[in-house]
Amino acid sequence: MSDRNNTDNQNTDTIYIPPEVRNVNPPPQRPLRRVEQNENNPQYYNQGQYSGQQQYNPQYDMRQPIQNPQYYNQGQYSGQQQYNPQYDMRQPMQNPQYYNQGQYGGQPYYGQPYNPPPPRKSNGKKKKKRRKRSFFGRFISRFIKTLIMILVLIFGMYSCTSLCLINKMDYAETGDRNRRSDALARSYVKNVLLIGTDGRSENETARSDTMLLASVNRKTNEVSLISLMRDCYVEIPGYGEDKLNAAYAYGGAELLMDTIEHNFGIAVEDYVAVNFVSFASVVDSVGGIDIEISDAEAKEINTILQAEVNEIMGDDVLDDLLDGGGKLHLNGKQALSYARIRYIGNADFERTERQREVIELVMNKVKSFNPTILPRLSFSVLPGVETNMTTAELYGLSLELPFIAGYERQQLQIPAEGTYYSADMDCGNSLIVDFVENYNIIYETVYEE
Repeated sequence: MSDRNNTDNQNTDTIYIPPEVRNVNPPPQRPLRRVEQNENNPQYYNQGQYSGQQQYNPQYDMRQPIQNPQYYNQGQYSGQQQYNPQYDMRQPMQNPQYYNQGQYGGQPYYGQPYNPPPPRKSNGKKKKKRRKRSFFGRFISRFIKTLIMILVLIFGMYSCTSLCLINKMDYAETGDRNRRSDALARSYVKNVLLIGTDGRSENETARSDTMLLASVNRKTNEVSLISLMRDCYVEIPGYGEDKLNAAYAYGGAELLMDTIEHNFGIAVEDYVAVNFVSFASVVDSVGGIDIEISDAEAKEINTILQAEVNEIMGDDVLDDLLDGGGKLHLNGKQALSYARIRYIGNADFERTERQREVIELVMNKVKSFNPTILPRLSFSVLPGVETNMTTAELYGLSLELPFIAGYERQQLQIPAEGTYYSADMDCGNSLIVDFVENYNIIYETVYEE
């Protein structure tokens, strides 16, 4: 046994000590050297490693000093010894303000309080998944988009056409007016005085052969065509008393509008004036009119054509004569002659009725709208039309025109029956008018809501 062990020890160069000779009692523990507190950092230590035995000397601590000791409050052995942060082997944190506890949660505390972000609130509704639209839904969406594009295109074309036609008209800036301050006016009523002069050319001084007040009531959706009799005995501001149609010859459209305001009490701000040639061109532009006429009226039309109209138009004196009455299709020259008939029936009263009838038929043609009307209006009609309405006003009116064409229309003759009598005056046979009564009739017909 002894030899075997010796042999083994020889191989390892180790001295074997038998158990019986071994000292089983450990040698007395060597007292630790007592050292004074470290003078460099005395504030960090209160007790030694072994509390109550000896003072701990931090220079023998094997832990590595930390780089940022300010982030720690207690030592590794909490409650046993005071911790020197320079020997802490933990790595300093980069953003201590985001933490509430140290590396060992619940033991050391360092840094600033941690304010976690509030949890995302939920409204309790589940997120709906986007459904894929069906074929029908896609079709409806595309159809609506296409329809909008078509409407925008039509609106653009309509606007361009309207502006081109408006620029063809002869604009006349409104001159000095002598207005009546208490003249009847309402924001929902638009009055435009249509003046048909008896001038044969643009530069000729003429009288107003036709005076028709077109009143549009936007509340009742009605258009009133009011014929003002040319023989009304009125007071013309600055010129004394005379027939109504003389006002245009004295001072043009402005004086005529002032005369209507002062005598009838109706505010008139806008006008459109046409001569014989322009009137005939308006009828031709809509393709003529169909109208029922008597044999006597057909005969009178032929008389007027031969006396002046064919000559004005530069045609042969026997051109476009009628064979007789009946349901006839009249062109511009024939319609103009029909509107000028004065000596059949009740003289000027029936004459104004014929004029309103022609205008009514022309408006019906405009309502049906034929694209061929536009070139004729542009080249034949509008260059001979005079107005004081600006481009902006006419454009706004043109946008309303499709709706106005569908309004109900009514006709009125002023002076109304029973509100006048005839008398011979210095200017000839005239109509003495009850202006108060006619004012009331116009108010009830045009302005009542």
